[in-house]
Amino acid sequence: MGDHILLLVCALLGWPLTLAFQQLPSTHLHLHRRSFRLSALNNNNSNMPQFCERCGTATRIQIPSGDERERSVCGDSDCGHITYQNPKVVCGVVATYQDKVLLCQRNIEPCKGKWGYPQGFLELGESSRQGAAREAHEEAGVTLNPDNSQLIALFNLAGMQVQLVYRVELDDDTCEAGHESSDVKFVSWDEVWDYDLAFPTVEWALKHAEEMRHEAKPAVLERTKILQPNGEWTVEDG
Repeated sequence: MGDHILLLVCALLGWPLTLAFQQLPSTHLHLHRRSFRLSALNNNNSNMPQFCERCGTATRIQIPSGDERERSVCGDSDCGHITYQNPKVVCGVVATYQDKVLLCQRNIEPCKGKWGYPQGFLELGESSRQGAAREAHEEAGVTLNPDNSQLIALFNLAGMQVQLVYRVELDDDTCEAGHESSDVKFVSWDEVWDYDLAFPTVEWALKHAEEMRHEAKPAVLERTKILQPNGEWTVEDG
């Protein structure tokens, strides 16, 4: 599926654009050195709220005083509420037990039926480690101590999503599929690559976790995935 078609499908189905970013295969991407080019999505107003989240009045798109970006601003001057849209935070965890890796088969779109580690959006009031532990419990029925988890990967997806991936060694291999998973299991590192993995980021994190599995303090893998103004997807280290 072409990049622009994938974006259109997400828009028609009401899926967040971040889902399209994740699903673009690594073979369509080019690895570059780190840079600070702005994503073409910075100028996209189509996803801005059309109504004020505070009073319900129709909004207008403008650059507020003292700001440098267009925002969705309440059209009622007595309210004047400004809606700031910021990247979502996703927390995941590569959980292992005796050198086997916990994999979950997704029971939800996107990529329903494909495999990955437990991950999901950070909730209000929790740390990123707590969020990763909660997702592991919800999706795979495992219990882990957030304090024992170690950061292994940081992924930035086109300015729309930040992913924090941890690793943790479990006390046992007890697991049970939650409602977002159709199956969960522990597999050897050699077997991991026989599974149809859900996103490029999942593959990146798992490969790095495998490389770091004998390191007491793992290096953190950082990658940024950007949609360029010319429509080309690139991946940059850092």
